[in-house]
Amino acid sequence: MWKIFFTYKDKSRCTVQGKGIITPELAVKCYYRYGIHAAESIYQQYPKKDHEPVPMEEKMREFGVDAKEMKTAVLQWETLLDRMQEKESK
Repeated sequence: MWKIFFTYKDKSRCTVQGKGIITPELAVKCYYRYGIHAAESIYQQYPKKDHEPVPMEEKMREFGVDAKEMKTAVLQWETLLDRMQEKESK
């Protein structure tokens, strides 16, 4: 079993959990859906006594995905989309 704990700037939290070991595809999906705007994201594999919690960015790096690069790209895309929508509304 595994869990990912997302904490946001306003101190709200979100937890995603699954059975077995997380797959690269699922890690990217969870990070895209919940981690892009999170202030902190921690991955925990269970049982806790056998596994230390690690930042989600580090876990994704193990899968060959640069989470910081992904976050930057998505946030730039969202900014561009907002600008385009503002121009359309004028």
